Amino acid sequence: MKQHRAILTVCSIAQVLVVLDSSILTVALPQLAANLGISRENLPWVVNAFAIPIAGLLLVSGRLADTLGARRILLIGVALFAVASLVGGTAPTAGVLIAARVAQGIAAALISPATLLLLSLSFPAGPDRARAFGLWGAAAGSGGAIGVLAGGLLVEWSSWRWTLLVNIPLCVVLFGLLTIAIGRIQPVQRGSLDLPGAAAGTVCVTTVTLGFASLQSKLLDITAAVWFITAGATLMLFVFIEIRSSTKPLLPLRRLAGKRVWQLPMAMLLVGGAMTSTFYFLTLNFQVHRDLNALQTGLSFLPLSVAAFTAAAASPAIVRKLGSMNAAVLAVLLMSACLFAIAAIAQDGWTGAIIFISAGFGAGMGVAISTLANLITASFPSSLGGIASGILTTAQQIGNTVGLAAIVTIDLGTASPSHNIAFLAAATLALTAAGWLAYQAGTRRSNRSVDTPSPRTAAHNSL
Repeated sequence: MKQHRAILTVCSIAQVLVVLDSSILTVALPQLAANLGISRENLPWVVNAFAIPIAGLLLVSGRLADTLGARRILLIGVALFAVASLVGGTAPTAGVLIAARVAQGIAAALISPATLLLLSLSFPAGPDRARAFGLWGAAAGSGGAIGVLAGGLLVEWSSWRWTLLVNIPLCVVLFGLLTIAIGRIQPVQRGSLDLPGAAAGTVCVTTVTLGFASLQSKLLDITAAVWFITAGATLMLFVFIEIRSSTKPLLPLRRLAGKRVWQLPMAMLLVGGAMTSTFYFLTLNFQVHRDLNALQTGLSFLPLSVAAFTAAAASPAIVRKLGSMNAAVLAVLLMSACLFAIAAIAQDGWTGAIIFISAGFGAGMGVAISTLANLITASFPSSLGGIASGILTTAQQIGNTVGLAAIVTIDLGTASPSHNIAFLAAATLALTAAGWLAYQAGTRRSNRSVDTPSPRTAAHNSL
C-alpha cells in the first residue's frame, strides 16, 4: 500500500512537471525576449523547441518503457530534465536556451508515457485504477494553469530564469522517491527495439508538428509544405515497415487490426488542441487586451487550476454514476460551452466573468483528461501498456502543437485584439471531440446489443 501511494505521488508530480513546463514560460516570454535579444518572429520557438521533441518521441518512449521498464525510463527522463533545466535557466544566449528546451522536450517524452505505464502496471483495472487515473488526470489538467500561475509569480518576484530553475528541486524529489521508495515494478521484456520503425515514426510525427509550427515562423527557411511532404512520405514508410518488414514492430498494426483502439486517441487529439489554445489565448487576452501584469495573469488562472484538479479527483465518482463514455462526452461538452461563452464576452466582458467561466472549462478538462486516459489505456492489450501510453500522449501532444498552430493562423487572419475568434475555433475543436465521442459511445452500445442475444434467441439457441 505504501508503495502504491509512492507510485501515485511520483506519477502525479512527474506529470505536473511535464505539463507545467509547457506553459510556465508563457508569461515570461516578453522579459525573456528582452533579456536574450530574441525577435518576435523567433520567440515561438522557445515554446516549439519543447513541444516538438515530445510529439516526435512519445511513441518510441512508450515502447522503450515496455522493453526496458517504466521505472528505469522515468529515472533517465527525470535526470535529463534536471540537467536541461539547469542549462536553460543559466543560458547566456538564445541558442543555448532553445537547445536546453529541446533537451527538456526529449526528457518529457521519456517521462509522460512511463508514468501512465507505471500506473497501469501498479493498479489493477477497476476502482483503484480509476482513482489513480483520476489523480493523474488532476495533475495533467491543472499543470498547465499551475504553470501560468507559477510563471507569473516568478517573473514578478524574481526573473524568467527561475521558471526553469524551479524544476530542479522537483526533479531531485522525484529521483529520490524513484530510487528509495519504489522498487522494480515491471519485468524487462527482452528483445531489440524496432529501430527503422522508430526512426520513420519519429521523423513523421516531428515533421508534421514542424509543418504546423512553421505556419507561424519558418525554421531554417523551409516552408511548411516541405515538412508536410516529408511527413507523408515517412508515414507511408512507417506503415510499410510495421506491416511488412519488422519482426518486432514498434507499433503492431497487424495485431491491432480490427480492434477499436484508434477512435479515442482522435478525441484526445482534439481535446489537446482546445486546451493548449485556451491557455495561450487566455494569457494574451489577460496580458495584452486587458493590461494585466504577469502576477495578475497567473492569479487569474488559479480558479481554472483548482477546478481542474478538483473535478479530475472526483472523476471516479462521476464515472460510477454516468459511465465512462457519458462522463467523457459531458465533460468535453462543458469545455466547449465555456469556450463559446468566453468568445462571446472576450472583447468587452468583465474580467471576473471570464475567470469564472474558465473555471467551468477547467472542471470539464479535468474529467475529460482522466477519463480518456483510463479508457484509452484499457482499450489496448495489457502487454502493450507502454505503446498505449505512447499513443495517448502522442495524440494529445500533436493536438497541442497542431491545434495551437492552426488556431494562431486563424487568429492572425482576423486581427481580433480580444482573440474571440480564436476562442470560437477552440470551442469548435472541443465540440467536434464531444460529437466524435458521442458517436463512438452510440456505436459501442449498438455493437453490444447486436452481440448480446435476446432471452428468446438465447433459449432457442440452447435447444
